[in-house]
Amino acid sequence: MISFGKGEKIAKTSVGMFILIGIVEFIFGVLSGSIALTADSAHTFTDALVSSITLFGLRVSRRSPDGKFHFGYYKVETFSAIVSALIMVVVGVFVVYRSYVGLITPEPLTTHFPAMGVALTASLIFLMLGLNKRKIAKKIGSKSFSFDAFNTLKSSATSFSAFLGIGFSYIGFFQMDAFAGMIISVFIFIVAYVTIKESSLVLLDAWSYNIDIVKTAKQLVEDVEGVKKAEDIRLRSTGPFVTGDVTIKVDGKITVEELKEIIIKIQESLRGQIPNLLRLVVQAEPLNEKEP
Repeated sequence: MISFGKGEKIAKTSVGMFILIGIVEFIFGVLSGSIALTADSAHTFTDALVSSITLFGLRVSRRSPDGKFHFGYYKVETFSAIVSALIMVVVGVFVVYRSYVGLITPEPLTTHFPAMGVALTASLIFLMLGLNKRKIAKKIGSKSFSFDAFNTLKSSATSFSAFLGIGFSYIGFFQMDAFAGMIISVFIFIVAYVTIKESSLVLLDAWSYNIDIVKTAKQLVEDVEGVKKAEDIRLRSTGPFVTGDVTIKVDGKITVEELKEIIIKIQESLRGQIPNLLRLVVQAEPLNEKEP
């Protein structure tokens, strides 16, 4: 079973860091008059909310099945990723509006260097945090945490965009600060789109991994001693896990104990190929002598 402990720990750290950096960015954004830094602060506060939702999803998805949710709460973390992405869209619209106003009526900024220092520092912190999150996301196989990692790396890029916008404004290109705000909104919309698309596929029981895995799985099943033929292999993503079922053809004369052994071997073989395989239902049918 996959452990979510590391994911929860770094998600908690993210919330605190995002809030702290967001406050600093907002203060220096207001003092300098930078649209990009102010927009990035709003975006950073949203990141704190996203990490909070991710943390909630990771915790709830660990609950055991009950009378209402017979198959567990695993898809809650995928649903939380969609909620986070929708919030990002709202923030993106706000950033676009704020940046548009700045492009129409550009104004010179003040206290450039402190604002640039804040933006650059934020970019570096988000870069290191995002890379760490991405590493953990791959280990636990979490869609919402993967989105959170992608979102944090995107925050690094947006903060660096704010840094460049303020820098160009310092040398007289006043509209570049607002233009940097526009770039930030593009990052936001791209991440939101990708997340909604991939998470929706999971909620619709689509197979979101490499299709070759299904072909390999069929071969592994047929390689198990006692299996005459494998057919109807179906896999689906369930939150951070994979569930599926397979129909096998076996000799109609085997005993129940022999069939149990075959099923155990099939499950063990597929878990070696798909580490996050949570549940595999194996249905056995007698092989018709006329079948190839």
